[in-house]
Amino acid sequence: MRTLFLYLIFFLIASTVVQANPKTFYLKNGDTITGDVLSYDRSTGVYKVQASFGVIDIKDSDIAKQNLRVTLKTGDILTGIFIERNDTNYNIQTSFGDISLLISDIDRVDIIEETKKLPTKASAWVFSNEEIMDLYSDPTGFTMKKNTLYISGLSWGYSPTDTFQLTTRYWDAISSGDLNLRSKWMIFKGGSLDHRKAFSIGSHIHMGGYPSNKLVYQKVDNDDDEESYYRWESIGESDDVEASLWGSLFAAYTQSSLNKGKIGRLAKTIGSEITFYRNYPIMIRSYAGISYDLRKDLKLLSIISYDPYWGSIQSDQDITLPIHLDLGFIYAYNEHLRVGIHFQRYFFTIYYKF
Repeated sequence: MRTLFLYLIFFLIASTVVQANPKTFYLKNGDTITGDVLSYDRSTGVYKVQASFGVIDIKDSDIAKQNLRVTLKTGDILTGIFIERNDTNYNIQTSFGDISLLISDIDRVDIIEETKKLPTKASAWVFSNEEIMDLYSDPTGFTMKKNTLYISGLSWGYSPTDTFQLTTRYWDAISSGDLNLRSKWMIFKGGSLDHRKAFSIGSHIHMGGYPSNKLVYQKVDNDDDEESYYRWESIGESDDVEASLWGSLFAAYTQSSLNKGKIGRLAKTIGSEITFYRNYPIMIRSYAGISYDLRKDLKLLSIISYDPYWGSIQSDQDITLPIHLDLGFIYAYNEHLRVGIHFQRYFFTIYYKF
């Protein structure tokens, strides 16, 4: 009780001298310091900061400066040099002065240019701005930004708005005549820069082919006197009936949060997809996954899924456990090009955003 009373007295005294707010400073050497600013000497450019390990001085010249593009929920866009952030505000230096923006009013913040070469440490960047639209082949709750065009090794897509996108697997059309279109609509997006969430629904319509990613372990009869055997094969692959209209429906919810220290993001996704194909039973796939910023240019992706029709054409044994795990990485070569690798097929991923 006595300790609580002393803290209260200290707070009241400090409030009469300076308004102490927790602020995070990102330094050029890669250090990240969070604490209350006790004072700022404009003549020397020195902050006096009450950190968890004591009172320290931080010079203006030691603070890493980065150019930001801040998009507000109203649609307004501001650019400027990052100064600092606290629990409620982002402070940036713009061409018309220093501006303090409420985090609750911000939709997204992008790093558009580094004003000075910084160390390649994770603590040298303020946050990550990448919102992944898929965990490899499984949708997340987010969609691409408006007027974004992307192309990968197997598909391409376009987003006419911030909440709706269309994609198609052009390789399926080339290899098997399967004209297909996947639409995704983000019906909800909320939260703040620190904690945002999104929910999307969509469909994938096919006008030919068969669900090559859905496998079944079934008996194969030999015409000769040899014994019959079992193997994995794609559903519909050996059907004599010509291809017809089929497709799937999906829904996904994603929650993305800034990590401790406001460096990088952790996004958690849950979703489900239902596939309909001719006279086969409804095929359900449910999944949960994460994407985690290891560095400014490197993401870790991990997915666990329930899918009784996810087999392996390389295996000659029946796999009865319908639980599957995938783990991989996505590397941002530059602002537009992404490459990745993971354990499940198709093993490699590459895509380019315009």
